[in-house]
Amino acid sequence: MTLTAGIHDGVPEHIYHSDPAPVPSLSRSIARKLIESSPAHAYATHPRLGGGLPTGPSASDDAMDVWTAAHSLFLEGSDIVVHIPFDSYRTNAAKEMRDIALANGKVPLKTAQYDAARRVVESLERFRHRTGLFTDGKPEQTLVWDEGDHYGRCRIDWLPDDPSAPLLDMKSTGGLATIETWGRRAFEFGADIQASMYPRGCEFLRGEPPDGMLFVVVETNPPYGIRVFGLDPIAVEVGDAKAAAARALWVQCMKQHLGREMAGQDTAAAWPGYAQETEWILPPPWVVRQWEAAKVGGYGRAVEDTAFIERMIAAGQWGG
Repeated sequence: MTLTAGIHDGVPEHIYHSDPAPVPSLSRSIARKLIESSPAHAYATHPRLGGGLPTGPSASDDAMDVWTAAHSLFLEGSDIVVHIPFDSYRTNAAKEMRDIALANGKVPLKTAQYDAARRVVESLERFRHRTGLFTDGKPEQTLVWDEGDHYGRCRIDWLPDDPSAPLLDMKSTGGLATIETWGRRAFEFGADIQASMYPRGCEFLRGEPPDGMLFVVVETNPPYGIRVFGLDPIAVEVGDAKAAAARALWVQCMKQHLGREMAGQDTAAAWPGYAQETEWILPPPWVVRQWEAAKVGGYGRAVEDTAFIERMIAAGQWGG
């Protein structure tokens, strides 16, 4: 399936992740690979370049399966879940039911996980009623846009009908939906790049930028709490800079890629890996503080006192 530039409804998730744009396109995950790892990493994971196509649902992670099911049930109302009425997959009957579900593109859930998914959805429905979010708009919208020198691609959990309203993205956590814990995780998966690329795509296609992006974080354990987070303007500015750097690098590498492809040369060579220069590691502040404290306690002299080290090991004070 090839999608033209526009906003597309009803595109299956595996089709989106296979990159249905007219030419290989830039997504948030690939942008992050480009600037946080290397172009070689981006090439190796892109489904239209050196990576493989998505394989569909799996049953390897109970927590992830719970969230996948709850996410789909809440946003689309499509029941992709198959309840496996067992506590484990030890029996042949349970294994058979699981395998049939996976073959049909469904998410198999054992009883405990099935009940958890239902409770997550119930909490989300209460949240929708209380806040008004996830009401006027469409779920799981695939956007493909042409920037002139490359195509961009994203999949928005909830695209509001009002072009000026903020975009909504749903995330799950097995821990607490607090700003301390989730704030760190947000930058680990590239929330700042996402908050730059997704509104940019909307502006290209709708002619008006949305009011940023909100992240709705859902706890997958009782009491299934939900909190909404936005990014500070400084974080958005950093995300814009990262996204701009990724676009420039993508265009440069794709140009070399196409040139090598036309010449019958190895295209992977157009995507350089890590720099080969030696990089010097500075000690983090806690290492310095730890050493200063050790010197105050008398252990600092161990650097010049071999006998002291031997006595400490013999006394069981240090590992031997």
